Amino acid sequence: MGQLAGHWGFHELLEFFIPRILAAIACGGLVGIERELKNKAAGLKTNILICLGAMLYTSLSVLIAHDPASGVREGDPGRIAAQIVSGIGFLGGGAIIQARGTVLGLTTAATIWVVAALGVCIGAGYGWVAIAVSLVSVLILTAANLFEDRILGRSLSFASEVLVDDREEQARMRVTDLLSRNDLVLNEFDQIPQNGACLLKLRYSGHRSDQKKFVLDLWGLNGVREVRQV
Repeated sequence: MGQLAGHWGFHELLEFFIPRILAAIACGGLVGIERELKNKAAGLKTNILICLGAMLYTSLSVLIAHDPASGVREGDPGRIAAQIVSGIGFLGGGAIIQARGTVLGLTTAATIWVVAALGVCIGAGYGWVAIAVSLVSVLILTAANLFEDRILGRSLSFASEVLVDDREEQARMRVTDLLSRNDLVLNEFDQIPQNGACLLKLRYSGHRSDQKKFVLDLWGLNGVREVRQV
């Protein structure tokens, strides 16, 4: 800590906080740029603010836990910072969307969790560790997408059941058109009449992100009653 926080003047406070602020902006910005380029809800501004907030809470908890008169630690510096862990969970939960049979936003929520941890790391005085971890996080986010696109390719298989009104008997044509538009390959297609409706059983392959878009597009079709992942 150097000098005690209670005896610090304006310049001492600047020397303490400015490196942490810059490190938080750098770490949150690195992750935020990657998210922004992919048009995610939690982009550049959000990740910078999360990292700054976590850093500030942690820094204040360290300062408050010290008695400026005696220099003895009178409190637990982790008590305030610990609430970041539970508090950030609400923010991450808000980024997760359960949309009619598919879940979106899990990676964004995990990114928010990591960025908050980076802020805590910076506030505790381990800025270089936080910068290294932020670089590793961006590398993981980028490399994982390349791995899915180039290595996994179309190897992922999916199965869905779609219950539709099909009075004009055009359900198969509309669904296969959606598969094609989402770059998915149809492997099996069964059509079973059910009490004035039609149950479509699909097996197809492709990328996970394309499959999520396909399921959401299915709900946009007229006459769709239900979509199930099996």
